[in-house]
Amino acid sequence: MIKIRIIGLVILIIGITIQFVLQNDVIDFISGIFTGGGIVLLITGRISKSQN
Repeated sequence: MIKIRIIGLVILIIGITIQFVLQNDVIDFISGIFTGGGIVLLITGRISKSQN
């Protein structure tokens, strides 16, 4: 679980860095996807849904 959170943190940092380094509408969209995915992985700590 800690590996997934570290990956989420790395994806979040990449998303924020892309936002400030590159200036383009498509890059902004990709940066938003990276940032959102990183936040989700940081908060939840898992990729798949829980099994019943």
